[in-house]
Amino acid sequence: MDVSVIKTFGAVAAEDEPVLNYFVETSAVSEIGDGEKFLVLGRKGSGKTALVRYFNEKTQDGLISVALNLRGYPWALHAKRSDSDVDESEKYEASWRYLIVVEFAQVVAKRLTGASKWTDEAKSLTEFFVQNYGGIDVSLGDFLRPAELSLSKASFEPQLFGSKLGAITLERKEREGGLARELNLLSDLILDNALYLCNREGIEKTLIHFDELDQGMARFDVPRQQMLTGLILATRSINREAAKRSVKLKSVVYLRTDLWNEINFSDKNKITTTSVLDISWDEKSLLKVVNSRVKSMGGYDWDTLHDGGTMRGRQQKFSYIVARSFLRPRDIISFLNILLAKTKERINTKGGATVFTNKDIVDSRREYSTYLRLELHDEISPHWSEWEDALKAISKMGRLSFARVSFESRYPESVGVNNKRNSEQALEALYEYSVLGAYRASGYGGKKWVFRYSEPGEAWDSSGSLFKVHLGLKEHLALKE
Repeated sequence: MDVSVIKTFGAVAAEDEPVLNYFVETSAVSEIGDGEKFLVLGRKGSGKTALVRYFNEKTQDGLISVALNLRGYPWALHAKRSDSDVDESEKYEASWRYLIVVEFAQVVAKRLTGASKWTDEAKSLTEFFVQNYGGIDVSLGDFLRPAELSLSKASFEPQLFGSKLGAITLERKEREGGLARELNLLSDLILDNALYLCNREGIEKTLIHFDELDQGMARFDVPRQQMLTGLILATRSINREAAKRSVKLKSVVYLRTDLWNEINFSDKNKITTTSVLDISWDEKSLLKVVNSRVKSMGGYDWDTLHDGGTMRGRQQKFSYIVARSFLRPRDIISFLNILLAKTKERINTKGGATVFTNKDIVDSRREYSTYLRLELHDEISPHWSEWEDALKAISKMGRLSFARVSFESRYPESVGVNNKRNSEQALEALYEYSVLGAYRASGYGGKKWVFRYSEPGEAWDSSGSLFKVHLGLKEHLALKE
């Protein structure tokens, strides 16, 4: 195939059609739609949003799918809707539970037909939305915006200690507790009505997806950790309640793996064991995505796009590219787009083969290396804003692999005044994000380089003495073999 006729391999985000098609062929769709999984984890660029797109774009009989994109979500406002009476990890569970319930109620209310519209349950829901939001068409960021929720006989009147609540104040002072208790009572009444109407209307399944929870996040501080914990606990609670009523209502949370790793609460291990779907890729599945893309452009497969020669060390071209990635579709698509541009430039100026050559691939590495550093910055900086101090130290050493003692001597020279991490903490963080791999026993009597992105079960070993920089960063840091 003449690669010069190809316009692009797709957007760098993993939401393009080949990624969607790949998920259809795996168990991921059924595990989310019909199984017990409600927390979808993956590194940035691994394809979480592609799964959301699948449920929203691939028509399925009887399924209502709602994608709640949290880009621009008023996190600061939500932070004010906490409860001081409950455990730290549960401070925001009630507010998220309320938010999920009213979103579901809104979905149901908009789809009522015939006599269902005139039931007492429907009238109560409508009145509640009109009183508090002006109607049944509320955006996600506005559900918690009112300072107070008005309640009445015509809508809902939850009872607390035998007395009816006329209103629920959302905007409370820091030490004013009781919000969770009141909000949960209201959520229960709304959920009861919505579930009844859902059954009456014959709505078979409703999925509510929470995606892009990391958008606009400068720091992953304690309040944000507590809010995400609250969302996960609320999701589990709502899913359980709906299951008890035999209603297929399910809330699904899509979260970056690094954010999940930093969150701590009592039931985390239980949720990890039973409710997590981890998106992972290997060379074979990534090649399948690329082949799907090539086929859609009128070609056959990857092997029709290159000259058939191997790279140095007799490594196949695709394996060479994959070795410079974090096993993510986004990385592969980015490399191929850069490669395509370099090859077209070479064809236009010097002529030669109209397919990818070894030199085209080598010439693409520097630009790709810069891309990978920027991707890492987006991922690491919310946790450690001064992380590039460590890159400076590595760049000064000038070697792709190095000893701990060399880093410990260079790192203090590169640390800025705001960087509080010592060399041990820096190495651990770089290992966690796979900037570095560690040289350790392979389990077969030998040793090998271990990177966290390809072997997530290999935790940090503080006794490690030899490290290697990820190949994708070699050109950006000007390192030698």
